[in-house]
Amino acid sequence: MEKKIKLHLGCGQKYLEGYINIDYPPSEHTVQNTSVADEFHNISKLKYEKNSVQEVRLHHVFEHFERFNACAYLASWNSWLTMDGIVHIEVPDFETTLKKNLNFFNKGKFEGVGLRHIFGSQEAPWAVHYEGYSENKLRQIVSHFGFDKIQIIKSSYKRTFNIEIIAKKVNNISREDSLKAAAKYLSSYLVDDSDTEKRMLEVWLNKFKEQIAISFAG
Repeated sequence: MEKKIKLHLGCGQKYLEGYINIDYPPSEHTVQNTSVADEFHNISKLKYEKNSVQEVRLHHVFEHFERFNACAYLASWNSWLTMDGIVHIEVPDFETTLKKNLNFFNKGKFEGVGLRHIFGSQEAPWAVHYEGYSENKLRQIVSHFGFDKIQIIKSSYKRTFNIEIIAKKVNNISREDSLKAAAKYLSSYLVDDSDTEKRMLEVWLNKFKEQIAISFAG
């Protein structure tokens, strides 16, 4: 039986046995000066064969994607994954970080840590966070692209609060269906139904389609 691929994207200094650990080359890092990666790639350029991947795993990477690209990657990962394949995503827990670190009682003591965790360390162009995720938001975005929630895990480390979703592929989605899903999900970010907002959605969807053209299998 052919062994399916398990991907650990944006591995940093965390090596996972049994996975292909992928990261930017060391030259792209600012603080990290060594790498444990098996392969060096730009995640946006990756593409795998249809039904060839068993798991796609990311720890503190997904929040670095613009919303339209987060949608495009989930659609693409769906196309790579076998049925019942897994996406495992860990991100900062926006709601808990806000409640625990940015409140009146702490009087700013943990405000800097909280803001960094929400918006990124920002010492490199890629070290910026484009989205704040909660349990509800993670459930929403994965469900739009053919996944069903299996497990939610919450954790903390030195006043940084995190959330993981482990979700299973339950449906194959076509390019056309993924575009409809992206339009539905991204429409929730529109302020109203004015022409300006409709043009904004069109821009987002065009960028979504640009990424799909690169990474979607089949």
